[in-house]
Amino acid sequence: MTRTVAIVCGAGVSSTFLARAVRDIVRERGLDWTVEALAEDQLVDRASSLDLVLLGQHVASRRDLVRSAMGEVPVGVLAHADHLTAARDAVALLSSTTEREGLSHG
Repeated sequence: MTRTVAIVCGAGVSSTFLARAVRDIVRERGLDWTVEALAEDQLVDRASSLDLVLLGQHVASRRDLVRSAMGEVPVGVLAHADHLTAARDAVALLSSTTEREGLSHG
């Protein structure tokens, strides 16, 4: 089953680079994920099609707001600003959600 993750980093440029890096790693590992770079204001309209939202450091302080807007969609925060490290972290989160029903909302 293909799952869809949204990566949100603020203005869009960072999330685009990060999403591309995550897509490359996901493809290399053969994971069945669609990775999209989205702006925060696009999330609510897309909530029904998302399985996970990952926030970059630039918007991490808005995690609680995003969580409340996303309902049951799990929301995680990427701790690193470096794209390659953040991409690896994102794939680790994606892999953990594949192994269990969802990412903790806590």
